[in-house]
Amino acid sequence: MVLDPSVWASGLTFSGFLALSRKRALLEEFYARSPGTPLPEGVAFVLALVEDWCPDCQQAIPVLAKAAGERARFFLRDQNPHLREAYRLGEKRIVPTFVFLDGGFRELARWYGPPQAARAFLQEARGRLAGRALLEAYHARFPQWAEAMREEWARLLNPP
Repeated sequence: MVLDPSVWASGLTFSGFLALSRKRALLEEFYARSPGTPLPEGVAFVLALVEDWCPDCQQAIPVLAKAAGERARFFLRDQNPHLREAYRLGEKRIVPTFVFLDGGFRELARWYGPPQAARAFLQEARGRLAGRALLEAYHARFPQWAEAMREEWARLLNPP
């Protein structure tokens, strides 16, 4: 699929997203702690479907922002139904969804978060934690999830 460049250009930069976010302090903290390794050069643009309320997005947005810089644009999934439908996974409209694009705005890969390691943690932890305790335990593992995201992206973008 080829994305219209004007659609990508209409998205929010990370600083634009921060300006609208109710979770700005958390996003800035995670940004400071994110790995600094940039995305491969073949990735010219990234379209990110996110929501501010989503704990998975709260972690993934800063990791992507640090890795992609100005190559990333953020779109609120629920305010962009055309993108939500175009990039759904079957019948699911997952956040975060990252679409990695080449210089011609052709799709290279798509990533649906959270990383598998975080999913496994959540499945196990929900049996013993709930509410605020679960969220705190999840966010406390941010460095592990950030690294897992980067590893999953690398596998998608550099297949064997």
